[in-house]
Amino acid sequence: MYWLSFKKKKDKPVTGLILPGGGARNAYQAGVLKAIGDMLPEDVENPFAVICGTSSGALNAVLLASSATRFQEGVDRLYGVWANFHVGKVFRTDSWTAIKSGFHWAVTFMGIGRVKRQPRSVLDNSPLRRLLESHIRFARIQQAIDTGCLDAVSVTASGYTSGMSVTFYQGKQGLKPWNRTRRIGQPTELTLNHLMASSAIPVLFPAVKLRNEYFGDGSMRQTAPLSPALHLGANRLLIIGVRNPRPDTPPEDARKIPFPTFGEITGYIFDTLFMDSLDADIERLRRINHTITETRDKRVKYHDTSLRQIDYLVISPSMDIRDIVARYVGNFPRSVRLLLKGIGALTREGRPLMSYLMFDAPYCKELMELGYADGMAARKQVLHLLGYEELAVETQADEAEAAS
Repeated sequence: MYWLSFKKKKDKPVTGLILPGGGARNAYQAGVLKAIGDMLPEDVENPFAVICGTSSGALNAVLLASSATRFQEGVDRLYGVWANFHVGKVFRTDSWTAIKSGFHWAVTFMGIGRVKRQPRSVLDNSPLRRLLESHIRFARIQQAIDTGCLDAVSVTASGYTSGMSVTFYQGKQGLKPWNRTRRIGQPTELTLNHLMASSAIPVLFPAVKLRNEYFGDGSMRQTAPLSPALHLGANRLLIIGVRNPRPDTPPEDARKIPFPTFGEITGYIFDTLFMDSLDADIERLRRINHTITETRDKRVKYHDTSLRQIDYLVISPSMDIRDIVARYVGNFPRSVRLLLKGIGALTREGRPLMSYLMFDAPYCKELMELGYADGMAARKQVLHLLGYEELAVETQADEAEAAS
């Protein structure tokens, strides 16, 4: 957990919520948001004027944005979705589908005969489309914007042809599109296809066509995950990560290092895809904040942009999620276990990959419990960030009384 102390500013506070991708790990975000809902008054308005999500974080972002007029209800709905997840609600797990997919890919790689149609993905995620269709009312996003409960919501996806990271956003009038190196902001009316595109993990899930281009997982090209919220007007950020920040240490005995399996390598790629850009962007934000505090007027001009200090709070897992997923390996359907075993993902080294694909209620519930505990542990900081100073003071007084 990272914390940057606040400075008094004249600007009206506009809080942005950043929900990066992480597959099944994003259940952790639902737990943190549930904690925030419980620490705020029951009739509280949506505390996040700007909500930005990528990959499976985009699913959380849009579901929350579509319930922005009833924040507490939206948090409860999000929690309920994750509490009732199972793998079959995300991708098809029947044996025939697994055999057919495996055979199609094998024939393609070996070049046997003429393959009339290249396989589009390893897994069929049509169940996820049906799940989202039944839980998200996209028309309510504009209602929330029109009533002032929400300034903007964004979903980021990666264009396979253009090589651009495109942030599709829906928001109030006056927001301007942006164009930076390999990343742009594009106003639109968000649809189910935007969510499916943003969460289309390469190779595993099929790309989705939006207008004149096919798009895949938004984490692939998103070099600046914090940027969309800032472009959409946020001047303070709550960032909910899904990786424990402590790095691994290699074993001392070099003879005990096994050659990496395909599952371990894939998990490493997923870690890089979903997490590294976020960590780098947070570090960049910290450096910019420090530079700005050293200037006389607390602002730095860069091209057509005036850089300003951004207050932020990062909440991330206090435990290693890879240790949690090991307890639930047996919950995978048999067809999925056979696939994962074949690529070495059921070993200890393959746990990162499992942690992204374990869309299973018991595992998701434990992640939500961890998120809830970590959220409550940051209660004072969260309340301070969201402008509920009086509740933060009450919390501090209660803690002092309990300690005496």
